[in-house]
Amino acid sequence: MPYVAARDGRKNRSAASRAPAVPDRIENLHGNSLGVLEVPHHMAAGHPSRRRYELDDPAQLRHAYEQVLCEAADCGEVEDLINPVTLRRVWRDLHLPSRVREAWETRHPGLRRVVNRTKPGNRADDDVIVARTRPAPPGSPGFTRRSRVQATRPAARVVVAR
Repeated sequence: MPYVAARDGRKNRSAASRAPAVPDRIENLHGNSLGVLEVPHHMAAGHPSRRRYELDDPAQLRHAYEQVLCEAADCGEVEDLINPVTLRRVWRDLHLPSRVREAWETRHPGLRRVVNRTKPGNRADDDVIVARTRPAPPGSPGFTRRSRVQATRPAARVVVAR
């Protein structure tokens, strides 16, 4: 069958042009948090091994979630593949296009407040997510760069041979 370009006015359904699929409630997500996640063919074409991600590996987990959030065709796919607790845990570490991040944070404002901090040395609390409880006081400058202290080198000692 020969290739014919679609010039008949059909809408472009590529992920770059459509609105991201964002479910109404994060609690509706019911994906696995352990094991292997295999994304559908339209999210990652090629050999099936390129569509499988080990959720125990943080890098693979982030890559899989980025792919699902950017490429999902509808909310049903997102709900089937993404785990709500894991999503909240890795949200700040995901490299998402601004339109995707903005759509999710607009629909779910709680994701904006998520800060990935754990208590050092406490193994039981390694997956605890701490939310910012107080907004910055009005009139505060926010993040400011501290002035740098000039490092001075000690004066060189000149030894004169006699």
